[in-house]
This record gives sequence, C-alpha cells and structure tokens, in this order.
Amino acid sequence: MQFADHNHHSELANDVLICRCLKVRLSTIADAIEVCGLNSIRDIRCATGAGDGCTACHIRIRQLLHQRAVERDAAMLVP
Repeated sequence: MQFADHNHHSELANDVLICRCLKVRLSTIADAIEVCGLNSIRDIRCATGAGDGCTACHIRIRQLLHQRAVERDAAMLVP
C-alpha cells in the first residue's frame, strides 16, 4: 500500500521532507502511522517508500514513531 503525498495532514505548517531521496513528506508519514497503526521503519518503508534510499531519514522516522507511541499511551490513561 502506498500513501499519496496529498492527505489531511498536508496543512501542517512544518510539512517538511523527511525522506529526501524519495521526496516523502512529514504529513504522508504521519497519516500512514495514524491510519494503519504502523510501528516500525519497515512498516513505514512499505507503506510510503520513506527510508528506502540512503537511510539518513531513519532517525527522524524513529522519532515520529516514538512520538506517536507516547501519544497513544497518554490517550490510554485519560479516563
């Protein structure tokens, strides 16, 4: 499954390129994580193509995955 570069997160003020090799933006990765519940770089690579080039973006992708996991955990604590 490939996520298109146009999606509901595209209005993000900081919709920067995360993967420069394959031109994948933050909004595309954020949508893929949210919609599909992705939790690994491999999942992100399969869904968006991000990280399939030089791998320099893997650090940023890990940060995004960690941030989403923290947000999910915090949401579970809310009664």
